[in-house]
Amino acid sequence: MPSLPSMPVRSPGWTLIYSGIDITSAVSPMITRISYRDYLSELSGEIDIEVEDHNQQWQSSWYPTLGDEVSLSIGYAGESMLPCGDFQVDQVELNGPPDRFMLRCLAAFITPALRTANSVGYEGQTLLGIAQTIGAKYGLSTVSAPAGIDVAFQRITQKRESDVAFLKRLAVENGYAFTVRGSSLVFYEFAVLLATPPTMTVNKTEVESFEFRNATYNTYGLAQVAYHNPLSKSLILESAVGAAETPAGEIRKIVARSENGQQALFRAQSATQASDLRLLQGSITMPGSAQMCSGNTIGISGFANFDGIYLITAAHHTIDRAHGYITRVEVSRVV
Repeated sequence: MPSLPSMPVRSPGWTLIYSGIDITSAVSPMITRISYRDYLSELSGEIDIEVEDHNQQWQSSWYPTLGDEVSLSIGYAGESMLPCGDFQVDQVELNGPPDRFMLRCLAAFITPALRTANSVGYEGQTLLGIAQTIGAKYGLSTVSAPAGIDVAFQRITQKRESDVAFLKRLAVENGYAFTVRGSSLVFYEFAVLLATPPTMTVNKTEVESFEFRNATYNTYGLAQVAYHNPLSKSLILESAVGAAETPAGEIRKIVARSENGQQALFRAQSATQASDLRLLQGSITMPGSAQMCSGNTIGISGFANFDGIYLITAAHHTIDRAHGYITRVEVSRVV
């Protein structure tokens, strides 16, 4: 009887650069768990590194300095890995017994200055121009998809807000997701994300665990934003319609300053997009996949009425001794 061809076994892999030095080989025997959390619209990603430290090496001669720079890539040995980005050690922990040493790291460019509250007024600026001005203060570039951010302001005020919180608020109000990735301020237009073809399809047979929830709480069929037109001296109403599944009678009335119809319409559209993404949400856990990144869309099949195209809003990649490489993603259905 002919023997069946053997399938290659994929081995989880990662690369860890610490203060510019590749320490992967040196620390590999100590690592018990390494993880990366990636968010679509939070301020930044995070990594955790847990090591077994019975000889107290990390507690003494290898004790990290808060602020040390760390760079991680994660995936499978011999394959293209997911570059997680650059981080700084923000917190260290010691647990036991046995002795377990943990490094918690935040995105390298989320500095205390970037998180400090400011009050600034911007006149005659676009959202992209404001982002570029703020980014220049910290040596950060600005990336947007699509290339131009078509939102203009006669005057907009940042009042006792950190620069990252201010940019996130402007992005959310005008239909964008905003995050900091490496040395870039990144804006994604939700309409473009939602129209992007899936990078892959995940079948139920590939999933280790799952959870889906379909609910109408905090969703609405119509969003309305009113603004005062200085030329006609009248109140103008801009509206946006939500998905067909949303409650037809539910209306979200937004009270916010808008300078013109474009701003009011963007706010209304942004509100209905957020509402639509809350209609059907879920999470799936599966063998590790570097393609599962926040902002990507994926197909999900084998779940009957829960099948469809989903937007990944958060991804958690973990390699540990007990389970190997596992990816858990949070998703919202687009179609």
